[in-house]
Amino acid sequence: MSVPYYPNTLWSEILNGLYQGGTDEYDELGAQSRGESLRAFANIRTQVTKQDFDTVVTAYSQANPAGRNVKELRFTFHDGDMRDLDPERDLTFLVREAHSDWKAGKKVLIRCQAGINRSGLITALVLIRDGHSPREAIDLIRSTRCEGAITNRHFEEYLLNETDIEYWRNA
Repeated sequence: MSVPYYPNTLWSEILNGLYQGGTDEYDELGAQSRGESLRAFANIRTQVTKQDFDTVVTAYSQANPAGRNVKELRFTFHDGDMRDLDPERDLTFLVREAHSDWKAGKKVLIRCQAGINRSGLITALVLIRDGHSPREAIDLIRSTRCEGAITNRHFEEYLLNETDIEYWRNA
């Protein structure tokens, strides 16, 4: 079975207990104000709950907050060049917490809007912290999430050529 270029599920399990995903269009801030009626939401669960995950890392500013008793860490950044992002300064806490919770046996979701690039960058850094090489991390994400994961050339370039592996493993 081939993995599609674009994800066919909202969330994908990358390794046991570590998930990468996106945000459902009904789980965005202001979804109702865009004209969707309450009836449209009647059969749709629009919030990540404790039944789904223990920890959620959110990199999309328009995602609704996770539900009660779900540990959520939020840091949003642009899916483009990295001029407004310093991974070591901006992502270390998220990566460390996500990795720690995952290794403690908690179900961890790392999400952005589509579940491809921003979540892919953070997930790759969690995998690098866990001992994978940058290439192994990217290949694993692409084989389990979708072929189009981490296609932002700036993120891929950072992971493959600029990542300080020792920093991420010890931070």
